[in-house]
Formats: sequence, C-alpha cells, structure tokens
Amino acid sequence: MYSENLKKIRNKLGLSVAKLADRLEMSASTLTAYERKERTPSWNLFTQLYKTLNINLNWFCTGEGEMFNAPKYEDVQDEFEKKVEEILKKKGVI
Repeated sequence: MYSENLKKIRNKLGLSVAKLADRLEMSASTLTAYERKERTPSWNLFTQLYKTLNINLNWFCTGEGEMFNAPKYEDVQDEFEKKVEEILKKKGVI
C-alpha cells in the first residue's frame, strides 16, 4: 500500500520523483525504490512525510482517512481571523 500511496502523494502535489525526493531530503533512487516496493519504508520516510508534507500516517499505512492531516488551529489562527474579518467587512457586519 505504501508504494501506491507515495505515487498518490506525488501525483496530488504534481511533483516529479526528483522534486518529491528533494522535498523529502532523499535521493530520487531511494524514492523510486520505495515506489517499486524494492525498499521497506524507513522511520526517516515517515518523519519526512509528516513534517514536510503534513501526510496523515494512518492514511499512508492503511489508506484510511484523509491524505493530509488537518492543520492545527494555532497554525492557521492568524490567517483564519483575517479571512473572517474580510468576510464580515464585505457583508457590512463590521
């Protein structure tokens, strides 16, 4: 399942093997080996998928749930508040 899910991630992000490998801080040949099931996923792969791409590791391993983790409110709070304020201004509420 992990090999297919790596391909899904790459396709969803519109990245080549080389570009995704670069973002995950590994060689393109290592990523290709994962995609071909020639290599077992390492802790480094899991860590990079989570930290760098916000991949839901439960989805990555099982295919269940969403591909990406929902952002924590603290991480998007400022942007969220600005958007709400813009909407309220447009509607004449504030």
